[in-house]
Amino acid sequence: MTAQAFTDTDLARLETLLSPLSADGSTMRTDEVQGFFCAVASGPDRMSMDELLNEALGDAPAFASTEDEAEARALLTRLYQNTEDALANGDMPEMILFSEEDSDEADYWPWCNAYLYALDVVATDWFEAADDEGFEDLLYPVMALGGIFEQEDGEDLITFTDAELENFKDEVEDAVLAVYAYWRAKEQAPSTVRREGDKVGRNDLCPCGSGKKYKACCGKA
Repeated sequence: MTAQAFTDTDLARLETLLSPLSADGSTMRTDEVQGFFCAVASGPDRMSMDELLNEALGDAPAFASTEDEAEARALLTRLYQNTEDALANGDMPEMILFSEEDSDEADYWPWCNAYLYALDVVATDWFEAADDEGFEDLLYPVMALGGIFEQEDGEDLITFTDAELENFKDEVEDAVLAVYAYWRAKEQAPSTVRREGDKVGRNDLCPCGSGKKYKACCGKA
């Protein structure tokens, strides 16, 4: 069932409700919420809506009213459902991005950092479950823009030129869709069935107890 549309008016209202809380606590901004939701909706396991909302709201100070809190939770729920629906249809939700400080450039860091934060929250270790070097390549634009290679003290693990960072910005949407497709394909991959017990030769007695050779009984072509 398709969720009710999440409109620009809904987004503006959600920003109004969350902005004071994100300034005072660990409540996510709307750009961070969307990045976090995209990751959870993409991966191999899911979180309950209560868990999602608790992560998004963090240690939010009190809302102005219980009505405001209920409205925020309803809007967050709709945003997640719309995010999940878009990805399932092979579409990337229009990214919610704020401007960088003292600049008109879109700031990808909060969105991508929140996406990566989800990998620490979900039950499955994505990199261990993927067991595939190519999987990390899919995530590279998100990791580069989300600051995973930055060090608080000392030299960054990897540094990027401005041109490289601009290329990652162009690639991030395709990267998110590729990660979503990766996990859906992995879910649908056939599992290997391993035989238990000894192998029955064609000239051995059939294990069914008929007294016939296997090739003339249950193993008959």
